[in-house]
Amino acid sequence: MQENIIVKPSVEKQVDRFLRQGRALFFSAPCGFGKTAVAEALLSGREVLRLSADSADFSLPSAEADWQILLLDDLQDMQEEQDWNALCELIRTCPERRFVLLSRGAPPGCLMAFQYTGLMTVLEADDLLFDADDVRRLLRLYGVEAADSEIDGILRESVGYPLGVAITARCMSPGKPWTPELVARVFREVFLYFETAIYRRFDLPVRRFLLELAPFESFDLEMARMVSGDPRAGNLLDWLLRYTTMFRCDDRQHYHFWSGFREFLLWEMEREYTEEKRRALLSRGGLYYELKEDYAHALECYTSGGDHSKVSELLVRNAELHPGMGHYAEMEKYYRSLPEAEILASPSLMQGVSMLCALAMDYAGSERWYGELQKFAERYGRQDAAGKQARSRLAWLDISLPQRGVNGLTETIPAVFRLLMNKEVTLPSFSVTSALPSIMNGGKDFSPWSKKDDLLYKTLRIPVEAVLGRDGVGLADCAIAESKFEKGEDVAGRMLSLLPQLNEVRNRGAPDMEFAISGLLARSQLANGQPADARRTIEVLRECFAERGLTRFLPNMDAMLCRIDMHIGDLDAADAWYREKAPREPTHLNVMRRYQYLTQAMVELADGRPDAALLTLAPLEPYIPNCARIIDGIHLNVLTAIALYRKKDERWCERLTVALDAAAEYRFIRTVSVYGTAVLPLLEALDWDGNKAWRKRLMAAVRTQAAFYPHFLEPRLAPGEELTPTELQILHLLCADKSNAEIAQIMDVKLPTVKTHVSHILEKLDVKRRAEAKTAAKKLHLVPEEL
Repeated sequence: MQENIIVKPSVEKQVDRFLRQGRALFFSAPCGFGKTAVAEALLSGREVLRLSADSADFSLPSAEADWQILLLDDLQDMQEEQDWNALCELIRTCPERRFVLLSRGAPPGCLMAFQYTGLMTVLEADDLLFDADDVRRLLRLYGVEAADSEIDGILRESVGYPLGVAITARCMSPGKPWTPELVARVFREVFLYFETAIYRRFDLPVRRFLLELAPFESFDLEMARMVSGDPRAGNLLDWLLRYTTMFRCDDRQHYHFWSGFREFLLWEMEREYTEEKRRALLSRGGLYYELKEDYAHALECYTSGGDHSKVSELLVRNAELHPGMGHYAEMEKYYRSLPEAEILASPSLMQGVSMLCALAMDYAGSERWYGELQKFAERYGRQDAAGKQARSRLAWLDISLPQRGVNGLTETIPAVFRLLMNKEVTLPSFSVTSALPSIMNGGKDFSPWSKKDDLLYKTLRIPVEAVLGRDGVGLADCAIAESKFEKGEDVAGRMLSLLPQLNEVRNRGAPDMEFAISGLLARSQLANGQPADARRTIEVLRECFAERGLTRFLPNMDAMLCRIDMHIGDLDAADAWYREKAPREPTHLNVMRRYQYLTQAMVELADGRPDAALLTLAPLEPYIPNCARIIDGIHLNVLTAIALYRKKDERWCERLTVALDAAAEYRFIRTVSVYGTAVLPLLEALDWDGNKAWRKRLMAAVRTQAAFYPHFLEPRLAPGEELTPTELQILHLLCADKSNAEIAQIMDVKLPTVKTHVSHILEKLDVKRRAEAKTAAKKLHLVPEEL
């Protein structure tokens, strides 16, 4: 094996299998991935015929010639059709020989048949990327002993790119530390290599095309044409996909550069393009996104290009088009960057900033901007268009601001209805649900209305639906059905009359209502012991919304599916959601994600981690009373009580009492009973002196849920099986592949003591081997995924 060349064990295994059983091995990776070096190292000592397709005198050998392995490099430069036909014929007719093909491009169509039949193995760039062990091995070949933190840093900066790691090892070999200066030197060397080995080999039109797409992380053909202004953009994209692997497909329509090559192109652009030319590119990209009404990406382009007037213009337009949805989270930084004078000149921006502050729980800031909007409205008469717009925005905020609650809405909505009828205001659209599967607990908490739901349904239905416009289609029927559902009533009849309205909602209404109705259906199915039906209801809707590009609903749909998974005991699926999609951001509360936070806490309780659940729930504590979130408060207190109960902390009694007091006041049953077997022992142990008739109904509903879902939120480790602090420390060391002797040394205990602890750990995790313990510990989130 060549000096300072390492081969990943996984690659070595695949090559060995190819030599024994295969016929062709195709390396498909960009420059610098070590295709040639790895192939040479693994074929060392064998009879190999080495050819390069970019040689002037290149020709394929005949089947009669004396060779056993053909190593064919630079395959992307083989252009002649007869050469491809000849290569395929050799592979087809020489089963005892082996073909190692190295290319910067993807496997061509003529070789696909060999891949599909198992005769050709394809190794791609991802197969050749280094991991931490590979980096450590290569550094040691250069005489460098690096700390784990340095290894992590090298991996982070290089993304495992073999050439970048090799240059880093060479630069560190004289005993130099891994510093920002060394990183900059490595990047420069890699970029200079790209410039010579790749970029300068392209024709000028290809170079220009690459540079003009570099500022954009992802693009499609239409965007490529608009940004580059090149009518041949489609042909250039096809050529790049065929002859390079620096260019990738996200799907059939969207493309992106390999990250390392994009960094190089941006570096090259800084050298070749003036600032004015770079801004023009970003402006064209911004225009593309603007025409698609993708304002988040458009704002990013205009901001990067320094076009602040376009940023202000787009934010105004966004606030006008989507005030109910807001898109505030993804656009917050752009709102925050606006000069105050620009905000004060626009009713739309004042409304947007007021709502943005409210969502960030800056209620004083929210009311301040509401006040500025009031002053704006007062400066203009009733006939002035600007004044009318300001009054319309004020009416919207009166209804929508979360800190206002719903107590005054019974007067506000009829008043706004009269203004609408008199054409004194025109209301922007609303988001009644805030993308949650609920109306009762969506943009606002309508629990106070549930006390008089039948009366309000009769008196407010017409004005509510008129005020909300398309956002009100189907709202009243869904809201009263949900109110009855929370009170524990059978809503099957109401659902039968509500579901036929879905077509009208899809045609004339808003997707928020579609999700609310489907969410209520799924919850009622789950409550009736039909989890498979509930899952299907949400899965079908999720697929439909994904196809329609309604991505803002998907995170809460995924959280809802996770809750269904926990009910049926599919904790692996729940863990997958937790690993990949849970917010897990205890230091920053995004109130639009509260449904996901509550779901996250449920997973943590099911994993036997009450402390983690309490940490997840803690940021919700101030938000819930400030915005009068009754239903969220009940869920928060029940989950907190369960976590404290499992920690044997007597404060659980207080928290559960608060939850029951609130639920009883509004006659809510299912808000508590949904926790079934998890809350049942607490209810049996609590001496609660509230409404006895209501408590009797609640206990019956809780027992029903416990019967349907006997293991819901049940911790995987029973209380007697929880690991002690010492066992947890030893488990971490065990998962770090430390031997018993090493653990004894680190923990400063005797070896037999370690063996006893390890035996107890294996028993508690219900496994027999250390490797199985590592897998079980990760599944239970007892150790980090990275171990």
